[in-house]
Amino acid sequence: MTSRRKSERNAVKRSIHKCETETSDKNQKQTRKKQVPKRLKPNNDLNPDDILQSSYKGIRTPVYGLDRLTDSFYDVPCEDLAKGLLGKVLVRRLDDGTLIKGRIVETECYPGGEDKGSCSHSGRITETIKAIYMKPGTAFVYSTYGMYYCINISSQGAGAAVLLRALEPLEGLECMQLQRQKGRKSPSSQKELRAQDLCNGPAKLCTSFSITKSSCNEQDLTTWDGMWIQEDESSDPCDIVTSHRIGIDSVGTKWASKPFRFYLLGNASVSRRDKAREETFKQ
Repeated sequence: MTSRRKSERNAVKRSIHKCETETSDKNQKQTRKKQVPKRLKPNNDLNPDDILQSSYKGIRTPVYGLDRLTDSFYDVPCEDLAKGLLGKVLVRRLDDGTLIKGRIVETECYPGGEDKGSCSHSGRITETIKAIYMKPGTAFVYSTYGMYYCINISSQGAGAAVLLRALEPLEGLECMQLQRQKGRKSPSSQKELRAQDLCNGPAKLCTSFSITKSSCNEQDLTTWDGMWIQEDESSDPCDIVTSHRIGIDSVGTKWASKPFRFYLLGNASVSRRDKAREETFKQ
């Protein structure tokens, strides 16, 4: 083979290798790009004041739950609402008229503003979280892990809301059991749950009460016939334990350690006890 032909062949090989390398690099970049989830950007067209004002329009008189808590109860600072909700009763009325009730025994405060644990941190606002900018007493339901739901209730202050973390079941336990069993495939998971385990977590209580984003998000709890909160006249006074919030370590120690979680001392339905804080009540 002549040196000229060898040179031409080597040039062709180099050209092919370069093309394959560039294609490989391009594919790797596209793969990496697909793997990185897109962050939901704030919508600059959304105005907190406009959202608040529009949520007051078309206020109706409820047909059910006439003894429910009214606007003045919810129109307070976020931390006050988080504590005030403890001991109150959440009532869910299903489409067939079935009533499910549970005593609120654990809450978390998400005041917005500087709080990095709040989804509205630094005034962030999107269509997805619009409900927490609505009038106090509005339900904000969001999806977690792509398969469960959590419910918050808006309070006084733009972007402020209270997460309901746990309930003590009171009425409709059979219905709660059925709701929890839906979608559970393993035979061991089909056994009946203890009452205290039905709603001892934010996702569990939403499942038990059939609370979904499509059915409950942006609903006004002061007027909506599908769900409301009322006083519990039979409930005895109980000490309130103050602790740190759960599951937000990624926002940093400063905000993850804030004492923004509250629960009723000694209640079996609380999702996670803070034994160190509970010891202070024994002194």
